[in-house]
Amino acid sequence: MLALLAVLWPARARASPGFSETCEQALSKQQVDDLLDRLRPIAAAGPCTLGRVDTSLFRTQIEWVSEAGSHTALLGPRGCVLEATHEGADLAYYAPPELGERCPAALAGLRGFVGDAHEQLAPLMPEQVPVISDVTDGEADESISGIEIADPLVVASVAWLAALLLGVTALVQRWRQRAANHVDRGVDQDDRGWAVAMATLFVFALVPRFMVVASVGNWYGSFLPVEGLGELRFGATAAVLQAVVRHLSPWTVGVAFALARVVGALAVPLVVLLVRRLGGSLSAGIVAGLLLALAPIAVRLSASSSEHVLAGTLALAAWVVWQRAAADPSPVPRLLSVVLIVLAVLTRVDCWPQLSLIVLWSLLGPVFGSGRANWLPAGRRWADALYFGLCWVAIGVYGWFRLVVPSRHPGPELDGIRDAAKLLFSQFWTATVTPPHWISPLCLGLAVVGVGVAASRRRWSGLVAAALSLALIFIPIGRNLTHDGLTGARYFVLALPVLVLLAAQVGEAANDYLQGPRARHRRALLGAGAVMIAMLGSLAARPGWRHEYTFQAEYVFLAKQLQSRELEGCTLWFVRPRQATDEPDLDCCLAPDRSPLRLLAPELRFRSMPSAGEPNDAQGCHLYYRGSVCEIDPSLAPRAPQTVALILDQCDRLRRRAGPLVLGREQVTPDSLGQRWQGPPSIELIGRFE
Repeated sequence: MLALLAVLWPARARASPGFSETCEQALSKQQVDDLLDRLRPIAAAGPCTLGRVDTSLFRTQIEWVSEAGSHTALLGPRGCVLEATHEGADLAYYAPPELGERCPAALAGLRGFVGDAHEQLAPLMPEQVPVISDVTDGEADESISGIEIADPLVVASVAWLAALLLGVTALVQRWRQRAANHVDRGVDQDDRGWAVAMATLFVFALVPRFMVVASVGNWYGSFLPVEGLGELRFGATAAVLQAVVRHLSPWTVGVAFALARVVGALAVPLVVLLVRRLGGSLSAGIVAGLLLALAPIAVRLSASSSEHVLAGTLALAAWVVWQRAAADPSPVPRLLSVVLIVLAVLTRVDCWPQLSLIVLWSLLGPVFGSGRANWLPAGRRWADALYFGLCWVAIGVYGWFRLVVPSRHPGPELDGIRDAAKLLFSQFWTATVTPPHWISPLCLGLAVVGVGVAASRRRWSGLVAAALSLALIFIPIGRNLTHDGLTGARYFVLALPVLVLLAAQVGEAANDYLQGPRARHRRALLGAGAVMIAMLGSLAARPGWRHEYTFQAEYVFLAKQLQSRELEGCTLWFVRPRQATDEPDLDCCLAPDRSPLRLLAPELRFRSMPSAGEPNDAQGCHLYYRGSVCEIDPSLAPRAPQTVALILDQCDRLRRRAGPLVLGREQVTPDSLGQRWQGPPSIELIGRFE
């Protein structure tokens, strides 16, 4: 973490206004001529004069002169201008603040030329809520040139360092406590048993996560680029972690996916430890760990670029540490838990509502019985809950003003909230019986049995905590598991841990049953039960592990094609699934420039087809990707007719420019978040080298 001092601040400095290194062909001559035609009347009207328009190396710099001096604006395609203050459908620009103060007409003319990227996220399927999008369009933060103390990047960096120091402090305290108390051999063996189980299940969880094909969790989503910090729309925690790894090792797409897989697998030993902190037996912990290790949602997201994987692991870590505070009067776990919540919120701010469930489980008492838990008095735990609530609210206020408001992301709709409440429990059945069974039938079956076991033993506190937790996970954000499959499920970062806690009641019951005269067969029977759960769980999870959406198949196709070619100086032309209209997103097809392909092929320039006119591809190495978006059936997207018309027009122009040299062609699955094709769409990569 100390490497942040040498990594993050210089990285932020490198992101000062300018052009990216892969922006040699920024604007065409026709675009520059159109720009001059627009700016000359503004210059003639005053008060500022047009000093020069420099298009050397195809990088457009526009100098305006006022009484206070010269003010230079930078103009180029989206993704080419560093620290852009405004982005349109195809272009973006950086304008210094003094240009708007001294030459407002000039700034207005530049903005009019660039245009706006109008977005309105709306449901595409009947009675479903909007889909959260991670793509930034529109106006960016103009104060980003300097680092503020409250900047999410600074807060996330400090939080990582604080978490590291507090974690080391907690370990030292634990070691000293054990040494001072002369822990007896039985307790030491019990601790070793838990440690071995956690380590074994962590390794076990890595196996399916490395077995499944790495891809994207949505039609967009990327890692940190080779240089700089990229886009930090919903938080900076993941960027800080990836920046440290990038500084300490080669930063390739393989390393990035491996990091995501390891982070996802860490949730498994954490849920085992959570069971212990809640008073459960080792058998209960193993059941919970096995089910989470094999869960299709967790496995597939861990092998993707989704930031929700890190958010989920941090949220679970905060929960585990807070449960430690229920039995430990030291301030360290209370501080560490809050720091981990900060990190989780700064990874994905939309996980903030469900983090409030953490405190419920320490208030309602041990959920597996009180025999193994030695908790603090109820009065102390309620005082801690007040502290937790105040910190949670403060973090939420910070996240609202520093992340939610700048992102201009639409909030949940009332209809979505009602649907989430209505489907709170039935959604699990739907997600289980509907292919590809994102909720494992084995997991849901054991959870239902676990509810019965808890009710029969009058463990009402655990059932109440679970019901309230599910309400806090789904209702505030107005979403449910029946919406958008894997892509929608990524938002519920604590849903699976709650579900496996209920299933762990079965392991607790088995442990209690194998006591007394049956104890001599206890280890063999429990071991056989664990093997049976692992085998049945793997079989039940295979459809989810193998399932592929259209945008995932597109990513895999392009990754294979690009990995096998020399791409130095080449440009990849494609059609964006999102167009500058007021219509809802199609949510179907890969956006190559917003995917890990940028890290896989850092030397490749990504260019979207212009909304009008021809691309600037007269010379050089050019690749043309005709994706699934080019085969959309307009009749299957009735709510986005203008978007589809723009897409199909750009696809036609792309195909005409591409030429006959087909480098790769493949037919992919039509399974997307909504039906967009009458049959399997075909995708192809075409090359032209002049």
